[in-house]
Amino acid sequence: MTNREIAAILFNISTILRDQHGNPYRIRAYRQAARALLRIRQPISERVAHNRPLGIPRLGKSLTAKISALAREGRLAFYDEVIATLPADEQRLVRVPGIGPTIAARIHRDLGPTDPDSLRRAAADGRLTRVWGVGPRRQAAILDALAS
Repeated sequence: MTNREIAAILFNISTILRDQHGNPYRIRAYRQAARALLRIRQPISERVAHNRPLGIPRLGKSLTAKISALAREGRLAFYDEVIATLPADEQRLVRVPGIGPTIAARIHRDLGPTDPDSLRRAAADGRLTRVWGVGPRRQAAILDALAS
């Protein structure tokens, strides 16, 4: 996984925890780690593969282990647990690259129950761009992600 993909997962976790009124210090830790990952030039997966420190200041043991697992395995059990707390339609939407928990909730609210086929139809009809926060570029990125 790239640093950007890992950071997106960390941002998603922090957003879901924030919406569930989680511990604000934990939420801030996930956001700070995601921002730090975006600033690092070297892929974090290389550091993990060579058993070197991640190079992120003020990172706790738990978050270090989670980032290392993401870099090594490409998935994180904790992320699956956090996503499982969302409604079923939003769970499917969050798994699509380019859709975070906030956009997933808006799509679900504005378009109703959605699966990948109905999401493609909504994008083709232009209904997806009516959702606040989804413009032509994000719609194109979502369609590309659904195609692959």
